[in-house]
Amino acid sequence: MRGLPYGMFTCLLLLAACAPEPSWEEARLSEAEPQVNPEGPLLPEPLGHVWYVSTQGKDSAEGTSEAPLRTLRRAVALAEPGDLIRVRSGVYSESFLLDDRGPGVAAITLRGEGSPLPTLVPAGDSRTTVIRVQGRWRLENLRVDVGGAPLFAVLFEEGASGSVLSGSELRSGTAGAGVLVEGPQGVLLRDNSIHHFIREDGDSHGVLVVGPARGITVRGNDIHHNSGDSIQCQAGSAPAEALLIEGNTLHDEGENAVDIKQCRDVTVRGNTMRGFPNTAIRAEGSSAGEAVVIHESAQLIRVRDNTISRAGRGVSILADRAPPEEVWVENNRFQDIRNMPEGNGQGIRVAGGRNVKVLGNTLEGTASYALMLAADGKEVSGLEVRGNTLRGSSKALLVRLGERRYRPGLVLRDNLYARQGILKADNVSVTLTGANARYLPDFPGDLLTLSSDEKLQVWRWVLGVDSGSSLLE
Repeated sequence: MRGLPYGMFTCLLLLAACAPEPSWEEARLSEAEPQVNPEGPLLPEPLGHVWYVSTQGKDSAEGTSEAPLRTLRRAVALAEPGDLIRVRSGVYSESFLLDDRGPGVAAITLRGEGSPLPTLVPAGDSRTTVIRVQGRWRLENLRVDVGGAPLFAVLFEEGASGSVLSGSELRSGTAGAGVLVEGPQGVLLRDNSIHHFIREDGDSHGVLVVGPARGITVRGNDIHHNSGDSIQCQAGSAPAEALLIEGNTLHDEGENAVDIKQCRDVTVRGNTMRGFPNTAIRAEGSSAGEAVVIHESAQLIRVRDNTISRAGRGVSILADRAPPEEVWVENNRFQDIRNMPEGNGQGIRVAGGRNVKVLGNTLEGTASYALMLAADGKEVSGLEVRGNTLRGSSKALLVRLGERRYRPGLVLRDNLYARQGILKADNVSVTLTGANARYLPDFPGDLLTLSSDEKLQVWRWVLGVDSGSSLLE
């Protein structure tokens, strides 16, 4: 989905309907990676008053275990900073606002209990979202079933800084996303299941992070079967900054696992991504089905230690609007990258950008080139490609290298290539004149087959690249 001005997101993403806290260290803006604590509880237990809510209760009751309240709205109105609201199993037809109780106050915790989890469904007066968060709140162990309505499940607005959504299931909406994070700082989304947000005419993402949101952490979630992306990051009135996407399972989406546009300082680390595009949700050809796409002037992007499979492309770095800058694609594993829709199948495609580093990745089973580097007719300056392992059977397409003018400052070295694999250098044949004409038979159709170590040496001599590279045995 293309970027839109801030303030238009809620309306446009809901087109049908429009007719102490997590610290800055969770995902901070810096040149270094965000400092995180991947294990254990991040927040202490609430120490304030405990309120009880039950479908068997009454809003005129005292809100005790023996005399619970009936509605979450009533409990929210009574609770003070630091309090805990315990919601018992049952179905609650209501939508509500979690308001701001002032700067620096402790969070109020809204916690579901019992089996099945308490389920929130939209009330008849619901507009925009089932839960709107404008203050500091912790939402735990809830199920929000939007039931096909054009609503978000949860909307975190600018005042929701320091809020948490954890252990919850969100499902079945037709707005632009399941969870919209629009402007706050330090929000944590952890260990949730977010699925089946589907718009027949376009994108509905699992999680949408919109600038000027900062310091957002998305960790340990299972996000799947949405018509857009698992997670999209984009600008509003300003770029979103310092987003950490870590340890999630992202799969079977209509478009991508992660789409990063006009965002700064994003880390995508340790995720499992598979199954893009999902043609049961989106028509074949409507998306290239990248696991990760980085474009539209994104800056300081790190894609590390992920496992990517069954995608139309693994990682794409594109120069639409403005080229991305300072991008690392490092230590990822790619398998079964498919030519679906036709014309795809690349493991890592660098089609534009500045100072892109492709380091230490393992690629196997790509329908097209494992690495497609500056081969789209656009300049990629400062590209560094080192230490990658490109496996494959005989005639596997390993590397496609664009013309020299499109890759100023290229460093390509220390890689491992499958024996009998194929390397391509665009238009290299027209440069093989004079003394170099003897190498023309090695490059039929600009292709070189790595049938021997000597063939790799020819590639080095002609292209001036791949010092330290060798063939796999």
